[in-house]
Amino acid sequence: MTEKLTIEVEELTAEAFAPYGRVVEMPESPATGSGPGWRSWFPVAEVLASQPVGIGLVRTEKRDLVVTEMERHVDNEELLIPLWADLIQPMGVPEKLDDPDATPSLDKIRAFRIRPGQAIIMKKGAWHSCAYPVGEDTTYCFVCVNKPAVPGQSGGPWIPLAKPVAVTL
Repeated sequence: MTEKLTIEVEELTAEAFAPYGRVVEMPESPATGSGPGWRSWFPVAEVLASQPVGIGLVRTEKRDLVVTEMERHVDNEELLIPLWADLIQPMGVPEKLDDPDATPSLDKIRAFRIRPGQAIIMKKGAWHSCAYPVGEDTTYCFVCVNKPAVPGQSGGPWIPLAKPVAVTL
């Protein structure tokens, strides 16, 4: 049996997530726009991109919370937004952005619970797996640069971890 590293899910806070990127939440400041029955804040954050971005949807299914592989985007940030249910997002710190053979540092992998009404913007080069549902199957949205994948650098193929990382709630 393969030995696993085990980590606990953390609540998402700006401070805890800082090594991996930024947190986007509803502002406490007055709205920048409003009308009958609505208020809006714009911009609440910006995603740094070197090329046009694409919008993707992921249907994430209930499964064991064990991370076996990750990817990263060394040239651009990535935005992730849960649509209607909590997600668990495993993250690895961005390191060795100029090394196409780099792998995630197991001792720096953390997992965050992202609730609807929150979003994350992953730093350039931040390692991440697909998000996991907290309960039943759900869907989330992501926004990132729409360009061909470069192994270990920009969206695939996915890089296997040195050993699996089990995540506990």
